[in-house]
Amino acid sequence: MDRLKFTLGNARDDLLRDGDDWDKFSRFWEDLPLDPYMGDGGTYRRRKHSLISYTVADGTVASIDQDGFLQSKEINRLNGGIVRRFEPADQALLDTSVFRRLLAHFVARIERSTPDGAPVPAVRRINVHQHRIVATQRETGNPTPEGIHRDGVEHIVMMLIARRDVTGGVSTLYDNTRSPVLTHTLTDPGDYIFLDDRTAMHSVSPVRVAPAAAEGYRDMFFLEFC
Repeated sequence: MDRLKFTLGNARDDLLRDGDDWDKFSRFWEDLPLDPYMGDGGTYRRRKHSLISYTVADGTVASIDQDGFLQSKEINRLNGGIVRRFEPADQALLDTSVFRRLLAHFVARIERSTPDGAPVPAVRRINVHQHRIVATQRETGNPTPEGIHRDGVEHIVMMLIARRDVTGGVSTLYDNTRSPVLTHTLTDPGDYIFLDDRTAMHSVSPVRVAPAAAEGYRDMFFLEFC
């Protein structure tokens, strides 16, 4: 069995030095529509989703038309087994320099970790997810309502865009026997967990509004390399 493979970092420290570019990038989380597919009846998640192709040689990004987003019940016990159709990420987000640098950086890291002799795809398919989890005095936000799970892909980037007026949101990584290996809180914009999904499972604790605040949120960006 493969040991759990992951790294922690901060993208703004590692590869993004221009604060203005990050500020423009993070504004794309301000207009996310409500996720209408929550099996627990929650109204705390807002999201967009796109499937893209990435040509490694020249960095070309193209949106792939798809008839919805489907996960199996084995992968997602709460919301799996149905086709979910979300509004796609804005093309303007896909065109930002921040997005392009993130793609190039993590694709290169995946290639460097590929065993000698193993095939390296010339074109990669990548799920792009934008999430905002909202917490209010009436409703707790739940980043992973499906519980401990894996996403059923190759590698995942789980990156914090913003946290405001919330507590909780603690990430836990587990090995394939569901034994916890790491507990970590993404606190600063750009903090990320880069995870080999085949070697691990993960969950995030509920997000609660901070005392004296009416509402808070946790914005996340996910890249799933299929």
